[in-house]
Amino acid sequence: MRGFKYRIYPKENQILKLEEMFCAKRYVWNYFLELNMKRFEKKFGILTYTEMSKLLTQLKQEHSWLYQCEKSVLQNVLKDLSKAYTTFFNGPMTYSVKTIKHAKNKGLELTFYHLQNHPKFKSYKNPHQSMVMNLTNNNIEVIEKKAEYTSKGQFKKQNCRIKLPKVKGIKIAYSRRYEGRILNATLSKEADGKYYVSLCCTDILEKHVKSTDKAIGIDLGITVFATISDGQTVANPKHYSKNIKKLKKLQSEMSRREKGSKNREKSRIKLSKHHKKIQNSRNNFLHELTTKLSRQNDVICIEDLKAKEMLKTNRLAMSISDASYNTFKLLLTYKMSSSKKQLIIVDQYYPSSQICSNCDVQNKQVKDLSVRTWVCPKCGIKHNRDYNASKNILKEGLKQIA
Repeated sequence: MRGFKYRIYPKENQILKLEEMFCAKRYVWNYFLELNMKRFEKKFGILTYTEMSKLLTQLKQEHSWLYQCEKSVLQNVLKDLSKAYTTFFNGPMTYSVKTIKHAKNKGLELTFYHLQNHPKFKSYKNPHQSMVMNLTNNNIEVIEKKAEYTSKGQFKKQNCRIKLPKVKGIKIAYSRRYEGRILNATLSKEADGKYYVSLCCTDILEKHVKSTDKAIGIDLGITVFATISDGQTVANPKHYSKNIKKLKKLQSEMSRREKGSKNREKSRIKLSKHHKKIQNSRNNFLHELTTKLSRQNDVICIEDLKAKEMLKTNRLAMSISDASYNTFKLLLTYKMSSSKKQLIIVDQYYPSSQICSNCDVQNKQVKDLSVRTWVCPKCGIKHNRDYNASKNILKEGLKQIA
């Protein structure tokens, strides 16, 4: 399966219809969550999906406005709630440190609702809203009206619309054709007020990818985002760090506005748009880099970096978050897999920076991150820390498939 995400431009009457469905989704979730909480307190047990589905029919008869929402949206809400409770009961029945501190400061009594992974109530104040619609009887369809191509010969669509259940003819930025057969559509509203639709597709034809017979090792860093064993380096764009002054200014501007006022909402949207701009820039950089690497190489070896553990280093936490190592790994994983190529993960405790790539002697003095270049005590070769690490990562990765 694969997802294809597009931005959509609903009109005012279409936005009202979408907001009604978001409202119905929240109401059904909160209703059954409260019902299950009451049952749990009385030790009656949690309702299953089938039981909730039967009660949903009665709820619709009591509240006729729920019929205005696509039926698959509400059914998917019940499935999500059922999965959420399964995850909750399979997880640790403990309170997080943050929850305990908050309750202590506010003088609140902790209940089972405050346990980790317990489903939470959904609020209309949450700027991010989403819902999933299933495909039945071709109720989800992209209507192409006019095909055009750019000056570079790239595919471009103009005046295209998408048909969704209960809402038809929404303008869509159809930048590329989806592949395969549509299973469902996830419609979402972001914090900056923009709407998107993601089409989940299956039965996608495999594309033939030319073999390059190349293998590389990649060492990820902060000053230089990636150092590659073939000698190339990729600079770290530092999207968040470059925009931090603007973000502080917008945040300060919003905090001065009165809570609940229209001006505060305007400031919030400004701030959300700037955050979205940074996110888009980062995603664009990571997509371009991972696509280039996956096309040019048959085997890629990288370290299994644990970003969560690395974030505990306070002075480097912001830079590590800005670099998005986990997203880089995730994108590279699915792109290499779809191209039938190999991505090899080297153990995070492998001392790639301390081993000489020429004679395999380990120099523990190099463990200090401030040491950027060092000379091997045995063979006398001068090493660049990151380049040497990338060569060692490649050697270790190739051993795993030898």
